[in-house]
Amino acid sequence: MHPMKLIYAADIHGAFEKVKTLLYETVADTYIISGDLIDIPFYHMGMAIRYHELQTYFHGLRGRMGKTGTCIEDFVDELLEKPDIQEEVQRQGTMYQQYTIRARRVMQQKYKVLENIISLKQNPRVFCLPGNYDMDLKYTALHERDLHLHWRQLDRLRIAGYGGADVWTSGIPERYIVKYRAGIGVDEKDNEMYLFFKAVKPDIIVTHQPPHGIHDGVLSTGPCGSPTLRSFCDNHPVILSLSGHMH
Repeated sequence: MHPMKLIYAADIHGAFEKVKTLLYETVADTYIISGDLIDIPFYHMGMAIRYHELQTYFHGLRGRMGKTGTCIEDFVDELLEKPDIQEEVQRQGTMYQQYTIRARRVMQQKYKVLENIISLKQNPRVFCLPGNYDMDLKYTALHERDLHLHWRQLDRLRIAGYGGADVWTSGIPERYIVKYRAGIGVDEKDNEMYLFFKAVKPDIIVTHQPPHGIHDGVLSTGPCGSPTLRSFCDNHPVILSLSGHMH
C-alpha cells in the first residue's frame, strides 16, 4: 500500500481562486481546506464596516446591561421586544437584524461557490474545517466535507477535526459560528474536543486553533494555543496535528 499524500491549506480567507489552482495543479489522495474559509460575510466592504459598527455598539450595550452570556443576535432580538425601547435603539437594532439575515445568506452563497470549485476535482477526499471567521458548516453546502466533530477513515489512517477558536471575531454573526467548547480553563471532563478525540482515537488531528506552544505565539499576549490539545497529542499516538489560526 502506497503512503497517503495529503495536502493541507489553512486560513484561505476567501482566496477561492488560489484553492482552485491548488486543487487542479496538484495530485494528492486527500486535501484539507481549513478555516478561516471566508473573509467577510458580505460582498461589499462598506456593508461589512457598517455591520461591524452596529455589532460593536450592541456588544458594548450588552456588557453594560450585564448580558454577556447572551449572543449579540439574541440580545438584540430581546431588546427589540421591550415596550420602552428608545427609537434610536429600535432603528439600529432593526438594521442589525436585517444585516444579520443578509450575512447568513451571503456566507452560505460563498460556501456554495467553494463547494462548486471543490466538486469539479471529483475527489471525494476533500474536507473542510470551520475557523472563527466561519459559520457552522453543517448549515452550508460544505456539510458533507465538514470535519468539525467528525472523523474519516482513510485507508489505515483516521482523521478527525475540531474547528472554531477560543475567540469571537467581530464582524461575523455570533449566532452562527461554531461554539468552541475546548478553551483554556475548560476541564478535560467537560472539554468537547478532548472527549471527542479520546473517543475517536485519531491518527491525524485537524484543528483551527493550534496546540499550546506550537506556532501559537502572539507578540502582545504570548502563547494562545490549546493546552488540552497539546496534552492529548503528547499522551496519545497522534502522527500529525494540523492547525492554522496564527498567520
